[in-house]
Amino acid sequence: MKLFNKNLNILYIPGILITFIGMFLPIIADKKIMFLKDFNFLGLSFIYVFLALIIANIIINFTKKRKLIMIVSFLQLFFVMYLPFLVKQWKYAHRAKFVLNFFEKANFGWYFLLIGSIFLIIYSFKLFSKKQTIPYMFITPMVFGVSFLTFFPAIFAVIISFRKWNILIPNKPFIGLDNFVKAFTDEYFLNSLWISFKYALAVIPTKIIISFLFAYLIYSLPKFKGFFRVVYFLPTVTSVVAVSVIWNWIYHPYYGLANYIIGLFGMKPVDWLGDPSIAIWAVAAVSIWRGLGYDIIIFLSGLNDIPEAILEASEIDGATRWQKFWKIIIPQVKPSLILIFITSTIGAIQVFSEIYMMTGGNADTKTAVYYIWEYGFSRLQMGYASAMSLILFAIILTITLIQMRVTKLLKED
Repeated sequence: MKLFNKNLNILYIPGILITFIGMFLPIIADKKIMFLKDFNFLGLSFIYVFLALIIANIIINFTKKRKLIMIVSFLQLFFVMYLPFLVKQWKYAHRAKFVLNFFEKANFGWYFLLIGSIFLIIYSFKLFSKKQTIPYMFITPMVFGVSFLTFFPAIFAVIISFRKWNILIPNKPFIGLDNFVKAFTDEYFLNSLWISFKYALAVIPTKIIISFLFAYLIYSLPKFKGFFRVVYFLPTVTSVVAVSVIWNWIYHPYYGLANYIIGLFGMKPVDWLGDPSIAIWAVAAVSIWRGLGYDIIIFLSGLNDIPEAILEASEIDGATRWQKFWKIIIPQVKPSLILIFITSTIGAIQVFSEIYMMTGGNADTKTAVYYIWEYGFSRLQMGYASAMSLILFAIILTITLIQMRVTKLLKED
């Protein structure tokens, strides 16, 4: 297929023309009319950015580089969707303070840029065969959703992390790395990180071991496998709020089920969620119980993928049950183990809902995410909260990369 296909000109040429026209139409109009030239990216006028993208798209189109055309088209859409987040630049033209209100006052120029970018993206997809593009077309809506709800807010968080950003105060001065310096010297933040890691160290190995044992037991059962899958998975799909309310009752220091049971053995009542020495472990126990179902399903999928021929051959060779378990089953479920190990680590360090619902951050259970939430939404210090969240992100990313390197997941077979 020739890249400059005449049948696709109906997408490509209008896409280029509409984008070019949109560069000179009003982007937003309210108190003041703003054009693309009034916006800048790292000091470079957006009109030059879009002009460079259009020229690059045309040149690449003649060089027949399909992947590059797609990349440039997505870059153009990225910059179009980035415009609403340039609050500092368009807030003088718009009365509202919130980013989403940009779309109420967006003018023809912005919509022209958006439509032109979409045309070019569709064109870039059409350059590939249907077999190559259909899978990507199915995931495209989710990619756009994740980009808008996760990627762009993440960029905005990076921007405000370098500012003293209080929601209620109009003046939000640039303070450079002060927020990050403050975070590294904040003993409460450092303590919250330690609590998060302590919680993770309790949850991760326990959950992996218990879930694998239960998965292996279900795998070994000749009957009722489906029933046990459902039973163990029910806590996972149950609302965190509902689970927390139930466990709050179980842990109640006066009439809770946990104290009733230990009372049968003559033990004194325990303040499960109020005693700083055990509160974090009590919450960790709930997280382990609730997360077992997901891990069991993943382990079961790995166990079910083990070829029967390998197991039968090992029995013929006289392998014992322990040898078969350790030498065959464990290596075969290694991909599932790695997946659970990494996702469990990320989830445990980011724990928030259980802490919020069960202890409210009291009794020495204020994890890093809870501390960040408290600073951002209670004290309204969004700049400092964003800086702490970026530090936590860097820590989690580093741990994940180390895990992937240790488990040789990055090594090609």
